[in-house]
Amino acid sequence: MELLSLDLRSPLDYSGLENPPLTGAPFRGTTHLPSGSGSLLEVGIGDDLVEGEEEIFLFDEEDLITFDPDEGPALRRPLPRPRFYGRRGGSERGVAGAFGAGSSARLPTGAYAFVQWRPRDEGSLMTGLEWFARETWWEKAGGRGPYILRRVREDGGLATQALRRIG
Repeated sequence: MELLSLDLRSPLDYSGLENPPLTGAPFRGTTHLPSGSGSLLEVGIGDDLVEGEEEIFLFDEEDLITFDPDEGPALRRPLPRPRFYGRRGGSERGVAGAFGAGSSARLPTGAYAFVQWRPRDEGSLMTGLEWFARETWWEKAGGRGPYILRRVREDGGLATQALRRIG
């Protein structure tokens, strides 16, 4: 893996839930999100996303990371509950225009520390996320705000990204 910087030129908006009823970032399964009509809509998570859908999990640093002055950051295990879970994109069955009664989050334009990988299971998901936390600390990237875990279903696979604002 390689730590990169990403210059996000257009904001990304997500509809979802604050303090969702999820533990960590499940690798697969379903959850329910409020629809624009006020009912709950069952949606796939992780491996169960539909082609073109994407999701984000926002984790506050103090909930996700422990810090040792000699060893640096380490990921809390198991992963904590995210402060926000959101969706965007996808089919008519999925997210596009379906949500409206929940909360929203925006990834604003600007510079982000960034890594992308394709974990095979929850263990490699956690390994990648911890690598990102340690590498941004080691490189003195100056991350601020929440840790962002973004997953995109593309080309029949699941791309996973970790991002954090810098600058």
